[in-house]
Amino acid sequence: MSQTEAVATGTEFVAYEYTTVRADRDLESLYRDAYRNFGWVAEGYATTMPGTGAVTLKFKRDRRVKNRALVLELQRKCQHALDSIASLERSKTTTATAAAVGTGIVGSAFLAGSVFSLEADLTALSIVLGAVGLIGWLVGYLAHGRVKAKKTAQVTPLIDQQYDVVYETGEQAAHLLA
Repeated sequence: MSQTEAVATGTEFVAYEYTTVRADRDLESLYRDAYRNFGWVAEGYATTMPGTGAVTLKFKRDRRVKNRALVLELQRKCQHALDSIASLERSKTTTATAAAVGTGIVGSAFLAGSVFSLEADLTALSIVLGAVGLIGWLVGYLAHGRVKAKKTAQVTPLIDQQYDVVYETGEQAAHLLA
């Protein structure tokens, strides 16, 4: 992902390294701030695949950074924390959607049974199965909100811990680069 380019500016030679980072649009400013602490300067910005909610950020920095090995290790730790934050944020809606879809599919199965019962002239059974199917759909809708709230409460402390890691590594890197 990184490449090096040499740029001659007057009498001073500067070798830059470049990196490209893909981030969720909601976390873009966090990524920009975090990478700035490691000596990176935002150089470009591009959206990636419309509808994905992701952006591509381009950064550059002077290769001759102080304490390079320590800064790189802190950057890896920070990147891992950023990836964890993104994953935990996605898990809030993924779990809720899975619960709602699963319940909706069960409700749809009851509705299909209702249609087949109606075709077999079992009207009373058809009405019962249809009602259960519609209730299944309603439960799926309501389950989404409840599961999302429960999952959010569950992962919020974990997300906060990862934010702390991002801030601590950024602070340490900024002190090393100063």
